[in-house]
Amino acid sequence: MNALVHGGNVFSLDALRPVLERRSRRTDDRRREARYICRERLFVQVVLCAEHPELVGRTEAGSVVDVSASGIHFHCALPLPVGTLVDIWVDISSRPGKFFLSGKVRWSESSATGSQGIGVELEEGPATDINAWRALMR
Repeated sequence: MNALVHGGNVFSLDALRPVLERRSRRTDDRRREARYICRERLFVQVVLCAEHPELVGRTEAGSVVDVSASGIHFHCALPLPVGTLVDIWVDISSRPGKFFLSGKVRWSESSATGSQGIGVELEEGPATDINAWRALMR
């Protein structure tokens, strides 16, 4: 059984996967991993931003667009420059608790709605939930 242990409880990862809908690939898509449509809330906190040091420590709510084992695409009101290091808390509604993840902004663009589209490449970290996140994406 492919399972996740959280707070002494065992949850089937197969039961959590239905919240993730596989995103169809474009013919010019060069991504290494499958992306999944995911409409969940997240919080992003700026850890390091050389371009705008005044942003360090700022936390902003956002909404996830899609996810993969190594990245998250989300929208938020805060423009984050490429290279910014962030901590992210994602709440997958069918899973207890939140995923705590860290990563680096790889791209950022303004959307038609006035929010920022942000792409974060997730990074390894001893205090993160990266292993459980990757297991959910398999």
